[in-house]
Amino acid sequence: MGNRLKKILLTSLIVGTVSASLVNMKINYVEVNGNDKIKDMEVLSCLFENEHERNPIYFYIRNKFFEKKSMKYVSDYDIEWKSPFSIAINISEKPSIAFYKKELKNIYFDKDGIINEVSSERLNDVIEVSGVEFFNSEMGERVDLKDKKMLMAILNITSALKDSNLPVRFLEINKDDEITVFVGGITVVLGDVENMEIKLGRLNDIYKEVQNLSGVLYLSNARENMLDEHYIFKKN
Repeated sequence: MGNRLKKILLTSLIVGTVSASLVNMKINYVEVNGNDKIKDMEVLSCLFENEHERNPIYFYIRNKFFEKKSMKYVSDYDIEWKSPFSIAINISEKPSIAFYKKELKNIYFDKDGIINEVSSERLNDVIEVSGVEFFNSEMGERVDLKDKKMLMAILNITSALKDSNLPVRFLEINKDDEITVFVGGITVVLGDVENMEIKLGRLNDIYKEVQNLSGVLYLSNARENMLDEHYIFKKN
């Protein structure tokens, strides 16, 4: 056997051995941080659906260049490499935006409508929804109403109010499906679900002018380009 052929065979053997080693490498230590509602095993099952995904090279490429996997209760996560074979998964869970009462319990849900806490405690920065009957109360379920349009309105309104940082504690729906929210000492009549984005935008603007007062602000007739002075505010 010639020297050239020996070198080719040796090179092929080395490349094959290295390739096999790379393929067989596994992430063997995983630390999960920041999770309260989602369990460690649920995180691991999502990120490592099979043993192939434990390969550090594949896992790095998958999480660096492709869309992150979706996990219940989780708004975001990042991967911290401790070594080539160990990682930390840092979880950011979705906060509760609202809750309703059912069977003497407070049923909290996130912006996607997923129930993420069932408790007898009342969280101060979360909006209580009343006036409609929700069907479910189990962790991990999606909140449900007979009126799907109203359900979407509740999710959109509570999410928007949470993002605006207004001190809203209650959202009430009457028998005519008209919505009222209570912000500090102000009762805000929003009316039906039509033009709700405009109504909430006006509330966010006008509240700065009335936040130290007590009374009723009527926004049910809000429409685009309507001037502030055309809205009705009645002091108590």
